Amino acid sequence: MASRRLVTVLVAGLSLFMVATVCVALWQEDLGWGWWWAMPVGGAFILVVVGFRVLVQRSQEAAERADREADAAASD
Repeated sequence: MASRRLVTVLVAGLSLFMVATVCVALWQEDLGWGWWWAMPVGGAFILVVVGFRVLVQRSQEAAERADREADAAASD
C-alpha cells in the first residue's frame, strides 16, 4: 500500500511540475524570464525522480524486512 501512495504522489507531482514548466515556457517573455530557468527546473526534475527511487527502495526493503521477521516469528 505504501508503494501505491508513493506512485500517486509522484505522478501528481510530476504532472503538476510538467504543466508548470510548459506554462513558464509559453509565457517566459511576458514574465521577463530568459532561458536561465531551464537549468534549475531540470535539476529539480532529476532530484524528484532520484528521491522517488530512494523512497521506493526503502519502502521495499522495509516490507522485505517485515516479511522476514513475520516468517521468523511464525517458525518459532
